[in-house]
Amino acid sequence: METLTQADWQRILEFLQSLYIPCSFDKFPIKLLADLSKLLDAEIFSITSFTLPNKPFLPRVYTFPIPEVGMAAELFISQPHNFFAHPVAQHYAQTMDRQALAISDFFTESLFHCHCPLYTDFFQKFSLEDQMMIQFDVPFIGNADPFHQGQDQFIISINRDRRNFTERDRLILNLIRPQIKQAYENRVTFNQLQQQLVQQQQATEQVALILISVDGSLKWMTQKAQEILQRYFQLSSTTVFLPAILQRWVNHQIFELVQSTKPFTPPCPLYLESKGQRLMIRLNYNPELEQVYLLLEETQPKQFSVDTLQMLGLTKREAEVLFWVAKDLSTREVAKQLGMSDRTVMKHLEHVYEKFGVQTRLAAVMYVLNHLGILNQ
Repeated sequence: METLTQADWQRILEFLQSLYIPCSFDKFPIKLLADLSKLLDAEIFSITSFTLPNKPFLPRVYTFPIPEVGMAAELFISQPHNFFAHPVAQHYAQTMDRQALAISDFFTESLFHCHCPLYTDFFQKFSLEDQMMIQFDVPFIGNADPFHQGQDQFIISINRDRRNFTERDRLILNLIRPQIKQAYENRVTFNQLQQQLVQQQQATEQVALILISVDGSLKWMTQKAQEILQRYFQLSSTTVFLPAILQRWVNHQIFELVQSTKPFTPPCPLYLESKGQRLMIRLNYNPELEQVYLLLEETQPKQFSVDTLQMLGLTKREAEVLFWVAKDLSTREVAKQLGMSDRTVMKHLEHVYEKFGVQTRLAAVMYVLNHLGILNQ
């Protein structure tokens, strides 16, 4: 049984330490091959990404230290029959045995030279006589990895200009194979978390959010919140405090929630208007973190109009009657304005009262003002 020397174990340890150092996906293949060259002797080190035959076959190949070999290999094995003519690749496809295997495990030297197009069409051109490889299945990550691009298999191989692979070489490759797989999966997970973090940060920046401590002091705000406050309160871009009117409202709400023994319920929003825009400020409270959140939302001010009255469930005629009633017109004046009888005006008002659950003109108007949020302006 092959055993490893203390020097072998030291080199494996150094390889693994380097393997788990974080790096981006685009740097991973070459960094891996460069580290592998310090662990095992060979002329060419390569990593190949591919899919099994039942999927689109678009292999990618990186080689170290001569990239041109990888380009030629990628072109050669782009035809599936060339790729699966490789005895080890063929063995993997049939058995899914991922242990380290060499061409010399399947072909004698004379058979490889005389009867294998793989040698005459590729290996001979680069003076290579043997190749040992290990294979992995990798998690699907779409196109996040510029090298694997959503493919599900990759192979790492060492290529020599002579047939002298040993059981020591095989043992080392088999020992590091699960570690390489784990390191790659770590990068997949890290990349996914990093993408989620970026997405969360981008989503947060799209929200106008302000965080305030329970003592009323400003902790932070998003860029969008700062821009809104600048527009409504003419603040400078370097302002690090809330406008006085907003600070007083926040302080009052904090005082109420601290003094209350009841479960927190959000207070009515604060409304402000400027240059045809309406700002609604909602306050929420997290008792566990003892933090107050302000959410700023800009909308077009709702107008007391026939269209908005219809949005509350009135017919066009009912909306027109209530609109002119809100202008303090009498029944006769509304009838004259709309070209209808006094009795018809009263009938429309009765329908409005029924829909709103009120009994007077004033109550109907107040209902509308409340539901449109106009009373809170």
